Formats: sequence, C-alpha cells, structure tokens
Amino acid sequence: MNVLVATLLIVAAAQLAAILTLSLRPRPTAWEQRFPLAVHALCCGAALLVSVALGGSLTWGLLTALALTALGFVAHRRLPAFRPVGALSVVTCAFLSVLPVLWLVPFAMRAIDSGGSTVTLVLVTLSSVLTIVCLPSDLLDEITGSEVLLRSRWNRAGATARPRPAGFAPMVSVQLPIHAEPPEVVIGTLDALSRLDYPDYEVLVIDNNTVDESLWRPVEEHCARLGERFRFLHVEGITGAKAGALNWARPHISPRAEVVGVVDADYIVEPNWLADTVGYLEDPETGFVQCPHAYRDYESSAFTRIANAEYALFFAAHMVSLDEHGAGLTVGTMSVIRLAALDKAGGWAEWCMTEDSELAIRVHASGYKSVYLKQPRGRGLVPETWNGYKKQRFRWTYGPVQEIRAHARMFRPGAGRTPSRLNTVQRIHHANHGLINALRGLRFAGLALPPAMLLSMVAHGDVWPVPVTWYVPFLFVMAGRRLLQWTVYREVMGFSAREFAGAIMAQRALFYVIGKAALFSLLNRPTLWTRTDKFRQLQPRSQVFSSAGAETVLAVLFLGFAVLAITALPFSVVSVAMTLTLLYQAVSFSMAPALSYLAERELRKARTPARVPEPA
Repeated sequence: MNVLVATLLIVAAAQLAAILTLSLRPRPTAWEQRFPLAVHALCCGAALLVSVALGGSLTWGLLTALALTALGFVAHRRLPAFRPVGALSVVTCAFLSVLPVLWLVPFAMRAIDSGGSTVTLVLVTLSSVLTIVCLPSDLLDEITGSEVLLRSRWNRAGATARPRPAGFAPMVSVQLPIHAEPPEVVIGTLDALSRLDYPDYEVLVIDNNTVDESLWRPVEEHCARLGERFRFLHVEGITGAKAGALNWARPHISPRAEVVGVVDADYIVEPNWLADTVGYLEDPETGFVQCPHAYRDYESSAFTRIANAEYALFFAAHMVSLDEHGAGLTVGTMSVIRLAALDKAGGWAEWCMTEDSELAIRVHASGYKSVYLKQPRGRGLVPETWNGYKKQRFRWTYGPVQEIRAHARMFRPGAGRTPSRLNTVQRIHHANHGLINALRGLRFAGLALPPAMLLSMVAHGDVWPVPVTWYVPFLFVMAGRRLLQWTVYREVMGFSAREFAGAIMAQRALFYVIGKAALFSLLNRPTLWTRTDKFRQLQPRSQVFSSAGAETVLAVLFLGFAVLAITALPFSVVSVAMTLTLLYQAVSFSMAPALSYLAERELRKARTPARVPEPA
C-alpha cells in the first residue's frame, strides 16, 4: 500500500474510532478523563489494526499511530475543555483537510501510468481538486455541528434565562414587519405579544407594500383594540424588503426605547420572552440576545415533521458552538438587540438576503458580544409546501454568500484587512458561514464533472487499476460524519432514527436549491426577496412535480448515467465507485419530488373532512 494512502487510512480510521466512542459513550466517563492517553492509544491502535488488515505496512502504520496518539494527547492538553476523544476528532479533522491533497498525487500517477486519456485525467483532477478545496470548510462545519458532543466543559453552552435585576427594565420596541400575511396569523402573534410579562414595551407593526387592503386593515383594527401600546404603520413604495421596512421604521421608535425586539409574523411568543432575555443587556458590552427558531403545529403532517427535524440541527448544535466562540448569529426572529449597537453597526443591510445574520457580523465587528439562549421562547409555522420550503432555503443560502463577498476584506488574514474588533476565531466562524455556502455553489457547478468523466472514459476506453483500499479512507470519513450527526440527533435533540432519516432526506432534497442559490449569489445574479408564504393553498396536482421539475429531470439523468457506468465500463473498483457516485446523486435529486408529493398529500389530507358513518 502506498505510504500516503496508508497514512490517510490510519487517520480516517482513528477518526471513525473516536466517533464510535462518542456514539457509544456520549457522556464523558471518569475513566476517559483520567486516562486520556490510553483513550487516544486505543483509537489509534484500532486504526493501526485496520491498516495492517488492509495491507498496510506494520512499521509505517505503527509510527503513524504513535505520532497521532501523541498529537491527540497534546491537543487534549491544549484544549482542556474537550473530551479526549473530542480532541482526537479535532486533530484528525485537521489532518484530513491536508492529507487528501497528497493522496491526489499517487492517484494521478496511477491514471497516467495506465495510459488514460488526457481528457479523462483532467476531469478526474478537477473533480478531486474540487473535493479537496471544500474539505477544510466542511470539516470545520462538522466540528461546529458536533462540538456539543466533543466538549466536556463550556463557558457558555447556550445561555439560560437571566431574569432582569430589580430596577432594570429598559424600554423595548418590539418590531413586527409584515407583508401580505394572513390577518388571522398576525392577529395571533399580536395577542401573544399583548401577554408579555414586561413592564415597559411597545409593539410596532410595520406593514410594507401590501396592496390588498383586506389583508392589512383587520390587523390595523386589531392593533387599535389592543390599546396605545400597539401602533400600526402602513407604507408603500419602499425597497429593501424586511430590512427596508425595519430601517424605515427607525424614526418611529419611541425616543425612550433602548432595546429592539424583532418577531416574525407567525411567531407566538411566550410571556417571559423579554423577562428572560433583557437581563443580559445590563452588561453594556452585550449587543444582542438571540433565541432559537422553534416551530408549532407541525406534528400532524409528515412533511412538516421532516422539515422540523431538518431545521433542528442548526439551532441545537451549530448555534451553541458559534455562541461559545463569540460568533453567534441573529436569525430574524426572537431577537433582542441593543438599539445603540444596531445604530452603531449602521442599521439593517437592505442589500443582503439574510439581513439578520449579516447584522451579527457588524455588531461583533463594532466590539459588542452576544448571547444565545438555547431554550425556545416562541414558536412559528413550518412551510407546508415544498415550494415554500425551498424558497426559504434559497434565501438562507444566497444571503451568506453575499455576506462573505461583502466582508471578505474584514475576514482575510494579515495586512490589508479591514479594521474591526473581531478576533481570529470570530473571523474564522463568520467567514465560514458564508464560505461553506459559496463552496456549495462550486459543487453545484461541478455536478457536470462525473457524467463528463464517465463519457470520456467510455469514449476513450479508459480504465486504470486502483486498489479498493485507496477509497476506504473516504468511506470511513463519510460513515463517521453520518454517525456523528446521528449521535447529535439522538443524544442532544432526542430524535428517533425515523426522524433522523427524514432530516437526511430533506438535506439531500435541498441540494439542488442550495447549490443553485449559492451559484447565483457567487455570480452576483440578482434575485428577488420572497417571504415565506403562510397561506394554506393547494396546488393543482400537475404542479406537484413541476415545483421540483429540475430535480426530477436531474434524478432521471443521473440514474441513466449510473446505468451507463455499470454496463459500459469494464468491472473495476473505479467503475463501481463511479456508479455509486452517480446513483447517490440520482437518489438525492429524487428526494425533492418525493417531498413535494408528500407535502401536497398531507395538505389534501388536512383539507378532507373525516368521514362520518351513516346511522344504522
């Protein structure tokens, strides 16, 4: 076995062993904490056995395993808040962001020695380089999403409620921006806001650009019924969507207000929302307090249960990690923001599709810190249709790419960086929030590479002998990543295997829309801001699959390419890998029409009255 491949195999196997340990023992044990070196030695020893069993050199494998054990131990000493297996996971992630670059060299040499065509070799190299370029960002995202398991101690760990001290009750201006919303939904939100257990607040309802008067008049009338604390503002002709409405409303905020709360039109807030969050703003350095997205009324529909499970990971894991590192985000609703911090940052970014997370960058850059309260203090509605779900995700992907394009000079290392109060860790996390989405755009563009590679191999009769062991490290990495995610779903969120499978289904179904949004944003292709539709509307049956038309076509195409690969290429490790890659992508694309059908079926079921048996 090639030395570079053997090294990569041991590192990947050690990471998988660490993840297996985390999955089997999700809570730190006393033995693990007392004997960290033994934990590292066991994981790396298991990796050595795997390497030798697959034909690797015992001597080289032993040296690699010992070095990895030592590095894991050093990492644990430098990262005392991490579990020993957590520190080893971080070390292996660091190596796995570099080693595949070296793996590409012997792989390319094999292709050249076997007489492969230049076209195929170029395509293989491009595909490999694309994968390697994405690895560091992917692995950082993996650590961020699993840090809730990797750590044994926290500084923050997602804050808990902080009741405000006696005498501290700054006036809060709660802002409710709406556009063409169902009146009954907004009225429910207003009623919940009227029950807030807080002594000094106002509610500004900012209706922008709603043409249909029958939608906003009932809301205006309800505000009048709720009393002088509630003010309704209707404006037409403004630009900038939600950010534009919030900026327009700035002069209308009470002069006494020191804090702004932002709530979406469909969120039913708990009475203690402000009482549990405003206390953090007693610290003048705190710029905002954020509660998670959480949802209601999703249990009766299979589609909305799947969507809820897919949403949950970011708020239960990623946001906790970001908060620990001082890089928490505002997420558009359930936000409590110091008005001085908002003004110092320059208000809301009307140019950005995700004006919420973009604001967090500028607030932190201004020197303020933030708090993430991991317990929900309000719940909203899940989009009930595939079309609404994917439009929302398009916006959530397009915006972060805009953010990194706009703030790249603030994130860059070394001289020439735009001055800010961001520290290195904050710059890395805020940058990766946009970078990982930008790289998804490159992956989307790279979808053409596997089919092109297949056609070139068939046309030129290319085939080269690559041992199966060369692919094993990547299989270990993929298996470990999925196992780690499942452990987070099971242990942190309490989800079942069925719910986890639904979340994975949704993740794969969204691949096309996420890739398209990222690519459009990279190319600076203009697009309109679209709100999440909260009207319950049935589509004609003919539109169920047309809303996932592009994904359906791509699913059929990639299935056809997979069939071509298994039938036209000589049977080999390369042909099997090619077939499985194409088949995986076909299945991923097919998830979109499947979810579109499921959403429509559940809506029709909800519209159909229960059958009442006739009397005997």
